[in-house]
Amino acid sequence: MEKMNRCRVIVFVIALLRLGSIAKAQVTYTGTTSADAFLATGSSNNPEGSDLTGLNFGAAGTLVVAPAASVKGEFQSVLKFSLSNAVAMFNTNYGAGNWTITGISIALTSNYGTNGVQPNNAIFPMISSGNFIIEWLSDDDWVEGTGTPNLPTTDGVTYDSLPVLLSGAHEILCTNTYTPPGNNVPVTYALPLNTNLVSDVADGGDVTLLFHAADNQIGYLFNSQNYGRGNEPLINITAALKAVQLKILSGYFTNGLFHLTGIGGTNLQYQVQASSSLTMTNWQTIGTVTADGVGMIQFDDITATNSQRFYRLSR
Repeated sequence: MEKMNRCRVIVFVIALLRLGSIAKAQVTYTGTTSADAFLATGSSNNPEGSDLTGLNFGAAGTLVVAPAASVKGEFQSVLKFSLSNAVAMFNTNYGAGNWTITGISIALTSNYGTNGVQPNNAIFPMISSGNFIIEWLSDDDWVEGTGTPNLPTTDGVTYDSLPVLLSGAHEILCTNTYTPPGNNVPVTYALPLNTNLVSDVADGGDVTLLFHAADNQIGYLFNSQNYGRGNEPLINITAALKAVQLKILSGYFTNGLFHLTGIGGTNLQYQVQASSSLTMTNWQTIGTVTADGVGMIQFDDITATNSQRFYRLSR
């Protein structure tokens, strides 16, 4: 008779098992470039020369964007970010495969950030507002090099490298307006959650971005990682837990124990809570459980008795 009553009670409890949802604050990873360089063409008005296309400037303290119409010649810049630490952070917070990227931005700072100012090195164009493009490149196999504006080299990426860099998959992410904010003032540019970019970030490898002019006005200098001093380029990546439905699937007595099964996020830990009534607010945590690699939750309630009890899962 007791066994029948117990089964009847459990059927009643299962009918009233509550659904939950997973919720956790977003976390943001911030990191600087692992490599960066400006690529220059030179011009008849550039003191460094009229043809700089085969020279490397990877160790320069600045990155530059200027159009082909610039009196100092065209400048483009490539930035590479290594994101293995970002993925490790998100896996630690949410579990591998349980997070999604919700935001990506770039923060750039310049010690030449005043409109109309000519940088000390005459190789560079005058600072001027204008528009520039940020483009995603699939090719991450370029080398920063050791060249500087005063001592260029040929041991790294150059303007002549662009055809190879652009021979693989590439996609324009956005066009941005640069308005010089003043010296040492960071400017943040939000990047769209483009499929290629997000996939590249989520893989935890390298991500390459190419910066180039979108009009004939822009003269933009921003500090490279080699300049340092807190003004290096930064990438900010925000992730949040995936919208996974957390729910109890079944509950039954077996071998004298009440066994709960559920589904949640893979490898995440949950609290198992119980109450004798749905009208009560003082749910008691009776144990913790970790979902397995496919999100399955298994829990034995060793305190269950032949009485009414309601269960829920919580993070």
